[in-house]
Amino acid sequence: MPVYRQQLIEAKNAYRARDYGRAYEIYTELYSKVPFDNSARYSYAWTIYQLRVKEYHTREQLLEDAELITELTRQNNLNYTKMCVYTMSVFMVLKLLYSEKDFEGLPYWLDKINPDLLDEIRFTKEDRTYPSSRENYYIYASVTYFKLNDYEKCIEVSREALRTLRKFTNNSAEFFQWRLAKSLRQVGEYAESLKFLNILQLDEWYVHHEIAENYYYLEDYDNSLKHAVKAALKDGPMDMKYNLYNLLHNLLEDTDPVHAEMHHDLCESILNDEDHERLEDELCSFWKTLNTS
Repeated sequence: MPVYRQQLIEAKNAYRARDYGRAYEIYTELYSKVPFDNSARYSYAWTIYQLRVKEYHTREQLLEDAELITELTRQNNLNYTKMCVYTMSVFMVLKLLYSEKDFEGLPYWLDKINPDLLDEIRFTKEDRTYPSSRENYYIYASVTYFKLNDYEKCIEVSREALRTLRKFTNNSAEFFQWRLAKSLRQVGEYAESLKFLNILQLDEWYVHHEIAENYYYLEDYDNSLKHAVKAALKDGPMDMKYNLYNLLHNLLEDTDPVHAEMHHDLCESILNDEDHERLEDELCSFWKTLNTS
């Protein structure tokens, strides 16, 4: 028996004995020098995971080790097996990058996962239910492509999530519909965007604003004004409503330039920190005169 085969057996025995340090040492020394069969590749991958991925020390180390694991193994179908070191390692990276809001780095790792091979098993801890691996994948993907302004890809994965997921956690279905609707507007599918916004049935300022924007691009200015006014009168931080105020100004400019100028001046005064409370009351009174609902 060749010496390297004896060394691989020693490494596997160390792995089975949970002596991951010794197993890692032998496997790493041999990997680039001798052929590894599937059994050795699998044991080496699990050794890396147990020793270096499960409780990683640095971001760079995690990415490097997870990359090697995806080279050593392949993604297994979690509907037929309980654990997959490939999937577990990639999800460690996805979770880290998502928490860091590293949306530029996420697509590379998202592309390593086939969502059809993920399960829909959720788990509950301390009365809180957590998403399945498949739902988490679609959350990471939908948010990532939306943040990267890759609206076509966001539409694709959001539609797929709504079509294929049987269970949604913490109102995630509504968030998929929301990102889908916003992405559809960005690519000019205004009527389709409205369809999903109406499914949402959320009486929030930002939803009415989105509806108003779609109607504006469809040149349905009456409905656009109706929802823009609803959005303006709803509670919400005024410093986040800048685009809404611009929309209201544009809607008024063609039909009522005097009121359009008045609205613009009030908004500018508030943004310039001039007597907020009085001006906000005045602005709300102004919007109520426009309320067509």
